Amino acid sequence: METSAILKPKVLIIDDDATHRRLAQVIFERNGFEVSIAHDGSEGVRQALINPPAVVVLDLMMEGLHGFEVCKMLRANSNMRHTAIIITSGKSYKTDVDKAIQLGADAYIVKPFLPKELLEIATLYMNLRASQP
Repeated sequence: METSAILKPKVLIIDDDATHRRLAQVIFERNGFEVSIAHDGSEGVRQALINPPAVVVLDLMMEGLHGFEVCKMLRANSNMRHTAIIITSGKSYKTDVDKAIQLGADAYIVKPFLPKELLEIATLYMNLRASQP
């Protein structure tokens, strides 16, 4: 009898802060996701374009490529149309939230966030993106 492997949804965490990366990694791994990590925006773009994840959790304030630039680059690639992009930031300015959404982010979560909040928002937008043609 043939058994099929259950595919875990993939999440890519792009954050230059080790503590935030680890927190997000634990949240998603404990809830059945396969997690990849990128330490900066350039590495994150490279990983996402090679193997598009279901969800990208993207820090806004990073050295090198800023989160806005990463979001814009990912959305410019048609292979990323089914990927949910969730921006996380310690900044709660309306102008930043508006710009993130304008550039193609699905959601903007202010740090610190509750683990349940991140998981629920990521799952919601992952499912919405997956159901689009």
